[in-house]
Amino acid sequence: MDGARGYFLGSRLWWSGALFFGPVVGSVTAGLVGAFALTALFALPSFVLFDTDRPWWSDEVRRLPEDAERTRVELRSLTLWSAAALVAGVVVAVGLALR
Repeated sequence: MDGARGYFLGSRLWWSGALFFGPVVGSVTAGLVGAFALTALFALPSFVLFDTDRPWWSDEVRRLPEDAERTRVELRSLTLWSAAALVAGVVVAVGLALR
């Protein structure tokens, strides 16, 4: 797997996890505050980890902002993954709340 592919896959997995577990924790703790807090706790580090200017990313990843077409396609994938994870998290949370 090349560096750019790993970067985009990691970003999708990170955001999907944050948006899935937020509603589930909110359902378990019976509070919206817990859901928002956990989602923020998981999502905020992504702005640091997945910043392409960070020294731990390869040169291939650092050049990604110059590739507008690939960035647009990957952003669409990130949006779809995140939306699916949020919907799945809400479905699980509702299922837990109804038990």
